[in-house]
Amino acid sequence: MFKVTTNQTIALAGLYQSLALLQQAAWQGDTTHSCLTPTIESILKIDIDDFIDAYGTISNLHLGLQALKEALQRRRDQRVIERTRYAINLMHLANKLHTDKHVQNTLAGQIERIRALYISADEPTMEMAKDFGGLYRDYISPLGAKIIIEGNPTYLKMEQHASMIRALLLAGIRAITLWRQAHGKRLALLFGRNSILRNITALEQAI
Repeated sequence: MFKVTTNQTIALAGLYQSLALLQQAAWQGDTTHSCLTPTIESILKIDIDDFIDAYGTISNLHLGLQALKEALQRRRDQRVIERTRYAINLMHLANKLHTDKHVQNTLAGQIERIRALYISADEPTMEMAKDFGGLYRDYISPLGAKIIIEGNPTYLKMEQHASMIRALLLAGIRAITLWRQAHGKRLALLFGRNSILRNITALEQAI
């Protein structure tokens, strides 16, 4: 039986939460979910003691746990297929980032700059998303093939929503970095379904 750790599950839930929020922004123009701010702020939380600290609390990850469960149980659902395609493409970009130390160092410096800007701000999510969206556009997107986002053209054409979508993609990269730090392997995604589902149940019970 392939065992997936709790930390690996938290990282996967973080990835799927960023993508579920992205879909809400792209299809419904909705950027009001309670999990949005913790997901955006996870990009700033580099030095953490526990993996869940990237999101603050387990309750801040409840959308991601639900989305990850859907990915395992409803794999033929169109929105799940779309979400998983984004996840695969983001993992490819994260691999590119992992091998490019110059981009890594430059990106880390830019994230520190943004952290200093918002350290005392009240509810800075939209402005922060604009800055993070710029980082994704300038440093992550050029590393590989552009990710084609599906959604309502009305929302996709709005710069505020486009910035939020790019920021959520960067939050997805952050979650994949956590996955790497937890020694996550591709085999876990192929053969660890039952183990992940057990971890999701345990985490949901702690909410």
